[in-house]
Amino acid sequence: MQMRLTIYLKKTLTGKFRLPVIAIIVASLLIVSCKKGDTGPAGTTGPAGPAGPAGVAGPIGTADVIYSAWFTPATYTKDTVFGIWGFNYTKATTDITQNILDSGTVITFGKLTGYVTNVWPTNQVGQLPINIDYLIGSGTNIDTWSASMSVGNLKIRLVSSMNAYSSISNLHQFRYVIIPGGKKSTVASTKLGLVNGNASSILHLSYAEICQRLGVPE
Repeated sequence: MQMRLTIYLKKTLTGKFRLPVIAIIVASLLIVSCKKGDTGPAGTTGPAGPAGPAGVAGPIGTADVIYSAWFTPATYTKDTVFGIWGFNYTKATTDITQNILDSGTVITFGKLTGYVTNVWPTNQVGQLPINIDYLIGSGTNIDTWSASMSVGNLKIRLVSSMNAYSSISNLHQFRYVIIPGGKKSTVASTKLGLVNGNASSILHLSYAEICQRLGVPE
């Protein structure tokens, strides 16, 4: 609010104008009354801002995760179950313990380079079990590759729905990745895709994504 002060000058005997004393006093009071006031109370806290973008998932680290090199079975053992032929290879390994079987997770991957490239592209990696469908003559054959574990052993098995093979290629490659159990993840599914230390929630990821999240070199 603006204030206007009108000052009447009084002419003295000398012919000069003189500012009345009362005007000077009023002006002084105005100057004093217009000084900066005290700081008011703090305002209320405003609403929280929007959440920032999600961070990139980091690796668990190789201190906990166990992984093998790629290995190539030289020969397979043939068996027959209910008239269906199976071809098996068993890899001995001390990495698979009873504790791993009880509380850990073993993931097995395959590079099935024994097939022609239009059936299995070069350097493609799949997680077992793997099903491959292709025509043999006028019929559809289904090859099923699976993995099973026992203490000290990893067993690779191939079954052909049409009993299409008397032997199989020794160019196929495999490897395993083991996630020990018994530790509760402090980041759960928000970073690593793990739930209470169980790796089942990352099994749907690609080979490259699993390696990245577990800190495993491809």
